[in-house]
Amino acid sequence: MSERQSRDKERTRRAILDAAEKAFTERGAQVSLADIAAAAGVTKGGLMHHFPNRDALLRGIYEHCVARMWEEVRAHIDLSENRPGKFTRGYVRALTGDSAYLTKAFSPTGLITVLGCVTPDGDLDRRDARAWNAAFAADGLPPGRTLAVRFAAEGLATALSSPYLTPEQLAVARAELLALTEVSQ
Repeated sequence: MSERQSRDKERTRRAILDAAEKAFTERGAQVSLADIAAAAGVTKGGLMHHFPNRDALLRGIYEHCVARMWEEVRAHIDLSENRPGKFTRGYVRALTGDSAYLTKAFSPTGLITVLGCVTPDGDLDRRDARAWNAAFAADGLPPGRTLAVRFAAEGLATALSSPYLTPEQLAVARAELLALTEVSQ
């Protein structure tokens, strides 16, 4: 396969995943493969070439979502912060409004909620959980503090688009979480 064919195949796969993400987010888990194919600009047969069945597509979306979350967190790490907690601060920033992708994914009708209902593979979850746990463990903060900050940030991410969290409250909570990532020497 030539490099151009490989790029086109990957571009088509990405278009299908992006269309599926959007369709699942907007219409829920029961969206049809034909609708996803149409939104991606491919035939249903073209979709099936990349994802032979619904479970394969769900796995692809889930893997894509997991990879995007890692990308978004890494993009929000300030590389000039050469002290413990750098990764955790990036996580807090990404989940508390600095990442449009994660804000949308964590909304009550977002992709994470939809995929949580249809996750096709527990092994993928376990591998991803181990990777996150390892990254947080290597960040140099006390484990209990990291857990509290991490899951509080996820709670804030879920509440971002709700009427229960005002922008002012988010700013206060975010500042507190970021303060908790600073370790006194």
